[in-house]
Amino acid sequence: MENNNTANIGEKIKAVAITFIGAGIFSQGTFYFQEQYSYRIPRILYPIYELFGNTGLAISMLTLGLALVFWAYTKWKNTGSKAGIFALVAIAAFAIFFSILFFTGKKATPEELMQSSEETRAKGIEKMAAMEKPNFDNVEVEQQLAAFETLLQQRKNAFNEKDQQAIKASDQAYINWTEQSAPLIQKLKTPEEKQQFALYLGKLGMKWQEIK
Repeated sequence: MENNNTANIGEKIKAVAITFIGAGIFSQGTFYFQEQYSYRIPRILYPIYELFGNTGLAISMLTLGLALVFWAYTKWKNTGSKAGIFALVAIAAFAIFFSILFFTGKKATPEELMQSSEETRAKGIEKMAAMEKPNFDNVEVEQQLAAFETLLQQRKNAFNEKDQQAIKASDQAYINWTEQSAPLIQKLKTPEEKQQFALYLGKLGMKWQEIK
């Protein structure tokens, strides 16, 4: 039993690490829709950059980042851990990387970003938490954000009534919502809008965690 618990802890640690790497690759990829003076390219994606240029690289980095996060989720789920906790870890990872990239303008590797100072992260997250809702001028995106407010109110009601079944249902509904939200980033027109959307998702994730 002790060996199983140790193995599960190890797998969860791996899942968190993979999630942060995936979030770092994804967040940096959003910058590459516009040409850069230099690129930090995962070796496996270099042929794609040679064939399809910066846009192909950006799309492949977004895909690779999401694939890594999904792989991390399968490892996490196999340990029998709650999917809702993983969703919060993933949102925190994306929030940290996007806050650093957006607010400091630092285009670094995931490894370099993870070594950034705690003070810089804290400032970025503080600014993200204070941001106003952007106007995305996209019906699907706006409807998805409105759906979050409905889910948030349902969660508040569930906790106020101490309804464990409703709380569990809200966790699953939130996971479904996050899965539906991720593809919407591609429906936004500019890299700036994509960054704003990811940052705002991070803020909403923080609001969700506040309800206890």
